[in-house]
Amino acid sequence: MSYQDNETIRLNPGFRKPSFSSIEIRDILISMLVLSVAFTIIFASNNTSYFSKDVVTNTLCWLGISLVIVASSFIMHEFGHKFVAQRYGAWAEYRMFPGGLVMCIIFSLLGFLFAAPGAVYINGRISKEMNGKISAAGPMVNLILGSVSFLICYSTTGIVSGVFGLFTYLNAFLALFNMIPVMPLDGSKIVRWNIPIYIGMAAVGALLVYLYFTVLI
Repeated sequence: MSYQDNETIRLNPGFRKPSFSSIEIRDILISMLVLSVAFTIIFASNNTSYFSKDVVTNTLCWLGISLVIVASSFIMHEFGHKFVAQRYGAWAEYRMFPGGLVMCIIFSLLGFLFAAPGAVYINGRISKEMNGKISAAGPMVNLILGSVSFLICYSTTGIVSGVFGLFTYLNAFLALFNMIPVMPLDGSKIVRWNIPIYIGMAAVGALLVYLYFTVLI
């Protein structure tokens, strides 16, 4: 996440409303596709016949699930930042990191996933409070999604429970990781704005991770 708090900009046509440029839409779609392929490599290789013994069918099923997980976790996290920033009248657009996407695929082929697909860049006159709220919006999306998916996973069985278990873990991990109070992560801006809110959000993220490992697994 990159913030340029002290520069004055011309208000974009979507002032105080969600708006997307053609470049941003391109970057979002590419990031979603690459991340989904990386997740598919991880999921399909570790669950070779989870949906079907046919390799192609099993892989396609995981690709579809990965698209939903990526769209609902990584992308919605970034949209949380974007929409709140735009609500404050700032310019805010997602940009992919080509190198990060390439490394994402390489890591997935090695059997684990570390993703730095891109970030929302924000430019405008943003106060410390606005900056804190913009930063909190991303992890908050993950905390809400993680909590809902935990309840669904806990109350279901079989494939549905397994998929929502993955969804719970991913959102809990994203929220908790981003709450680390070190630049440029969201936690560093939230803790400067409001320590009680920071502690509350970090506690919920830690609780979700704990529940995943003690209740769902």
